[in-house]
Amino acid sequence: MNNNLNKKNTTNQLKNINNIITCNNKKIEDLKLQLLQNKDKINDIKLRKLANMENIKKNTYEKIKNIKQYELEKFLKTMIPIIDILEDIVMLSHSLEKKDIPLVEGINLTLQSLLNILYKLGVKIEGKKNEIFNPELHNAILIEPSSNILPNHILSIKKHGLTFNKIILRKALVTIAKNN
Repeated sequence: MNNNLNKKNTTNQLKNINNIITCNNKKIEDLKLQLLQNKDKINDIKLRKLANMENIKKNTYEKIKNIKQYELEKFLKTMIPIIDILEDIVMLSHSLEKKDIPLVEGINLTLQSLLNILYKLGVKIEGKKNEIFNPELHNAILIEPSSNILPNHILSIKKHGLTFNKIILRKALVTIAKNN
């Protein structure tokens, strides 16, 4: 009987140990599952953080680009009166004496240098003789008959227009031709 009791105790102990092992295995499996879920959450957080940083970088780049564009446009608009003055001096120079010709040539070279710099910055000069009249780029100040130039084409230019990245800084002041 003692032997039977020992066997029974041993069996009960083994069952208890098996229950503990099973319970511990279940806990281990649950912890492994939690660990995998946490790893996925961490990876998701890392990806979101990287995406957020990339978005911040792109937005900052766009803002800087827009600020540069705005400031350059503002600068170019401040240059227009200077260009006008230099062009007016060159136009009025025809009535000057011969002794002033070197001075006028210097002013003309300064004007050309300034226009070359603006061209390198992306400024385009609008309004060329024989070009078709475009009311978006040109202001017609006169309409004159012409036998040499087609109707609705530019006959002469009083002031050239300036555009920068499809933004009109100033419209060209032009005379356009009409039929005789």
